[in-house]
Amino acid sequence: MLIESFSSFASRHWIVGGLATSLLWFAAGKQSLSNNKAEFAQVWQFVAILIAVVVCVWAIVGREWIGLCIGVAVLVLEAYLMRHAFGARNT
Repeated sequence: MLIESFSSFASRHWIVGGLATSLLWFAAGKQSLSNNKAEFAQVWQFVAILIAVVVCVWAIVGREWIGLCIGVAVLVLEAYLMRHAFGARNT
C-alpha cells in the first residue's frame, strides 16, 4: 500500500523529486567544499545543475509551466551559489 501510494505521488509530482535530488547533490557538493575537496565539490555541483537542466527540459516537454518556473529558479540559484563559491576561491 505504501509503495503504491509513493509511486502514485512520484508519477504526479516528478518535478518535486527531481529538484529535491538536484538540491541534495548540490548540498553534497557544498559539504565537499567545506571539507577542502574542491575537485569533488565541482563534480557534485555540476551533476546537480545537470539534473536541474534535465528537469527543466522535461517540464517543457510535459508542458508543466509552473514546474518549469520553479526548476529555472533552482537552476539559477545553484549556478549563482556555485559561481560565488568557486569564484571566491579563485581570487
